[in-house]
Amino acid sequence: MTEFADLFTNRQLTVLTTLAETVATVRQQVVDDALNAGMPLGAPLDDGGDGAQAYADAIAVYLALAVSRQTDRSSSINSWDSGCNKIRNVFSRQAIPMTWDYAEANPFSTKSGNFLGQVEWVAEAVENVPAKPLSEAHQADAATRDYTDVVVSTDPPYYDNIGYSDLSDYFYVWLRPMLADVLPSVTATMMTPKAQELVANPYRHGGKDGAARFFTDGFNQVFAHIRQTARTDVPMTVYYAYKQKDNETGTSTGWYALLDGLIKAGWEITATWPVRSELSNRMLSKGTNALASSIVLACRPRPDDAETITARIFNNLLRSELAQRLRTIIASEISPVDLSQAAIGPGISVYSRYAHIRQPDGTDMSVQEALQLINQIIDEVMGEEGTGYDADTRFAVKWYEAYGWSHQDSGIADQLARTNGTSVAQLESGGILSTGGGDAWLRQPTAMTEAWDPATDVHTSLFEVAMRLTGILERDGAEAAENAIAKVIGKGIALDVVRMLVFRMFHEAEKRDDGACAQQFNALVSIWSELASRATQKAQNHETMQGVLVG
Repeated sequence: MTEFADLFTNRQLTVLTTLAETVATVRQQVVDDALNAGMPLGAPLDDGGDGAQAYADAIAVYLALAVSRQTDRSSSINSWDSGCNKIRNVFSRQAIPMTWDYAEANPFSTKSGNFLGQVEWVAEAVENVPAKPLSEAHQADAATRDYTDVVVSTDPPYYDNIGYSDLSDYFYVWLRPMLADVLPSVTATMMTPKAQELVANPYRHGGKDGAARFFTDGFNQVFAHIRQTARTDVPMTVYYAYKQKDNETGTSTGWYALLDGLIKAGWEITATWPVRSELSNRMLSKGTNALASSIVLACRPRPDDAETITARIFNNLLRSELAQRLRTIIASEISPVDLSQAAIGPGISVYSRYAHIRQPDGTDMSVQEALQLINQIIDEVMGEEGTGYDADTRFAVKWYEAYGWSHQDSGIADQLARTNGTSVAQLESGGILSTGGGDAWLRQPTAMTEAWDPATDVHTSLFEVAMRLTGILERDGAEAAENAIAKVIGKGIALDVVRMLVFRMFHEAEKRDDGACAQQFNALVSIWSELASRATQKAQNHETMQGVLVG
């Protein structure tokens, strides 16, 4: 595929081009009807007119938008959404996906993907738009515009996540022919402008290194300019939802570019917190550990006389401040998938308050090195949470860290069990370890399918409870998990310790690229407070009923 036309079948192209050509016909009909009704012709909409011509131009714009929406549902890239039994649009995520077998809708039907539905969608949007705007939008260069008396709250580009201008061309090639005579000032270019777009696009900048330099330099320039002209009595807030994940160089380039741009421009990150800003049912979140939150960074200009400290002092400060903040974040209702990103804030706030952090060799510690240290401390804090585990749970966590769910020699299991004060036989009877053929392996949550009642379970470890609940939620749903938690409460097991164990298992699963189990662990912790609240009520009701029966 080399042209946009290649994304459509001949039948789809015929329908779409016919609809597009009809927009001009309808526009002229609206002009004629308006003139017959006594409305003056007036100037075009693009020149600020408000007569018959401008009215017809506005109708043409709305119809063109409906046609462009139809292209998103009438392409050979469309797939079938089996969950909702309807056509899935091309841009269910911000990219044109590879589709091996496409689904096609009837644009003249009353079902999903029909054209009248697009027209009605646009009409409904227009109906709900305020007649008098509550805000103003200006197109300007972020690196040169004036920020005097402006409160800056920005959601900057996400490094190489989305190339908006390239994606816009999918719609622009349809909109431009329809609106060239209607909005000539907007449709003057053959394609959407791309040269100044702040995105790390390798093919525009001679490869990955050139793209990284372009993006980082652009960030530095924008944030430096904001610092020079923005208000100092209120902080600048920056929203970011690019998933922080280590790559082969040790840290995420997206986070590195954002933080490097802020700090080099003279900003100090004074406060951070994750906020829930992403829909849980969006395409990216289905089947993946997509972020449920954005991280909000509050930034103020770093004092010109900020101190320079040694890397050793920074290390001590970071371990002291970050460890405490991490425990607070983990105790909140944050999803495990958001922890790594949320931890960046309090860690980098320590880094950003100093002018320089000197390494023993005299060089300055980079943002990238600080991020690596932050990730190391996250590992240490998660490890500290295991000090109160029972022997079986200590064994299971250490086994998973080393071997995951893989089969290993039984001798290894026996040695690790002895080291942790348990035995292979006890681990088997506890339902968390299986053996056979000279091998031993941990049982995955979804493999624990046999009936389980904590009240009658003779040997119950924290690990078994965590894995059982994870498997029950994945297999049988929230209500079944809630009922199981109620029985766990009745056995006197501390729920907060179980939650923390599942949190840690997610962290370890992410490190092992065990995506399926990481997703299951994240799902349980994400709704833990709701499950625990209802389960506690059920457990209390059961106790009350038991008391009545006994009495």
